[in-house]
Amino acid sequence: MKKVFFSLLMTLFLNACGGGGGDGGNSSPGTGPNNGGATPAAAALTFTPTTITQTLTGGVSSKISLAATVNKPSDFNGATTVYAYFIDDVGVLLPNTQISQNSTTQYSVALYTSPTLSAGSHQGNLTVKLCRDSNCTSQFPGSPMLLPYSFQVNPPANLPTFGANPSVALTTDMYVGAAAPDPVTITIAGQGRTWTAKTDATWLKLSSTAGAGNAILTLSYAPASLQVGVYTSTIQVTSSDGQSVGLPVTLTIKPPAYKLLAAETGVALTATPAWSRLTRTLQINDSSGHGASWGASSDQTWLSATKSGNNLTLTANPASLAPDVISYATVTLSSADPSVTAPEPIKVALWKGSTTPTLATQIKQAYTNVIADPIRPLIYTHNSGSSIDVYNVYTSQKTATFTTLGTTLGNMTISPNGDKLYALDLATSRLVAIDLATPSKISKWDLSAALTTDVRMKAIRSNGVEIIITNFGTAYLASNGKFISNTGIVGRIDLAVTADGKKVYAQDEGFSPSRTWAYSVDYSELNGGYVAVSLLTQPTGVIGIANGVAMSNGADIAVSADGSRVYTANGAPYRCGSLSPVNLGFISALPGGDTFPNNVKVASDGRVFCGISGGYSSSDVWMHGADGTLIRSFKFAGSARNLIDRQMAVSGDGLMLVGITNDPLLAIVPVGP
Repeated sequence: MKKVFFSLLMTLFLNACGGGGGDGGNSSPGTGPNNGGATPAAAALTFTPTTITQTLTGGVSSKISLAATVNKPSDFNGATTVYAYFIDDVGVLLPNTQISQNSTTQYSVALYTSPTLSAGSHQGNLTVKLCRDSNCTSQFPGSPMLLPYSFQVNPPANLPTFGANPSVALTTDMYVGAAAPDPVTITIAGQGRTWTAKTDATWLKLSSTAGAGNAILTLSYAPASLQVGVYTSTIQVTSSDGQSVGLPVTLTIKPPAYKLLAAETGVALTATPAWSRLTRTLQINDSSGHGASWGASSDQTWLSATKSGNNLTLTANPASLAPDVISYATVTLSSADPSVTAPEPIKVALWKGSTTPTLATQIKQAYTNVIADPIRPLIYTHNSGSSIDVYNVYTSQKTATFTTLGTTLGNMTISPNGDKLYALDLATSRLVAIDLATPSKISKWDLSAALTTDVRMKAIRSNGVEIIITNFGTAYLASNGKFISNTGIVGRIDLAVTADGKKVYAQDEGFSPSRTWAYSVDYSELNGGYVAVSLLTQPTGVIGIANGVAMSNGADIAVSADGSRVYTANGAPYRCGSLSPVNLGFISALPGGDTFPNNVKVASDGRVFCGISGGYSSSDVWMHGADGTLIRSFKFAGSARNLIDRQMAVSGDGLMLVGITNDPLLAIVPVGP
């Protein structure tokens, strides 16, 4: 029996209707199609009050509350659906009856009177039907029933002025194919009235087209089918007392927007008495490939910017700069082409040192993570605690400590142009972002994912937009930490990214044989921002050296800035490998190395550094030219000690090398030009 009433509750609640036609006041209680002329059945429901008596104000819709009790539950045994209709032949009600359950036999009913009732007395009957089907061809016993009403409507009060006001001007623009403008809220001042809202434009969508009283509408733009041009329409909001407000809307669709993209947006330059790096050449392209004209200018007199074809050469003259400080410049790209949007600036930093470092420095601290700044002569390192220490690689001095960042810090990454440093707080599952221009400005974003020491992330530039990708398959906008899409890049893998952010390479960590992947990455502003990631090669287990030994125990992966060379460090075979960036096939083994490679890095000048976990080797880091030739080797760790996996870094200018060992110590080694 209880099950029947639960079903009755649900169907009453879901299918109740108000208004409409029907036999209304012509029916008698307890008679109808089911009764066949027999003795009338008792009414199916008892209403409290039995007669609705209400004093109303003209122009205002009022709520009427009453209770309904099921008189004979057994009449509904076996019913799978019950349709309840409140039929009003003369229009005293609005069509939004609500029914809810209080107990297995008790229901609450809410009726709403029409605000258009004229002043005076209104009496009659509502007809209540309980039907077995939506067309009411068959009714339950005791249906239909009459519900008498008596309404006294007083003249309307002085109502506030009717109005409709958007939250922002309804004039906006966008580039064709880009994300739609943000939705706009429209506040309806409709007290005491009903109202309708409509527009004849298919590219405009209203969250509601009718309502009563004060309300808020949402206007959304749907421009997907629109071409370049200016589109206008009007949203007409009309009240039940004849007032109307027209809201004009203008949407301008502009031609496609192109971006000027520099191959790199961060440049590190250095001047010391013995060696320096004072020039860099970058390639400039536009995102469409249609060859937009462009120019470049520097905001500092010590840095010149010279264009030659698609190349931009930056040249520094440090003569006027103070020694032992970091000097900054910004290079701005520009174009006379109106379809080219404001490009990213290129950030440049120059260290003018009064001395040239010649000896390695060992700082006896137990650090666990290190990363180099792409433009400044700085490194950032921590011990998995709550703070990050900052060192100048040319002076080996600690210059700052960033505190209160979290509880248990993990993997770090940094903006390609040196704007922000990011660190994972494993204890709170947050991404911590530090503004490196103003380190006191710290943002913390919840990632809604459990974080461990196996989590890796990279800050990349895709189509001129900085995003953070992780190895648990997610991508976030670096500007605000907003999740934008899943990427499919998932696993216990390390990540390497080209400078233009178009390619991501991955190698699993600690597995035998090792596998590598290659992905293309493309950020689009459509639909509020989306990262399209495509797998370029199926997971590949590569052969490491000529004797056919498969690479195993993956530890690190690196790619050159231009994406022309990919390198891996694996526990076996005992050399870092060079792979094809196209299919990840093995090309060659770097000549310098020994047992258990666990670090590989590519410097901004193209040189490649391979580090090992070799406690008894005479060297544990080997430097190679961009062509793979061995240049020299270095020793970082003490006897029976070794470099920590993936904890080697190269300064932005490519002249200083840093590594963490389990001695424990932080080693800073000058490698020079």
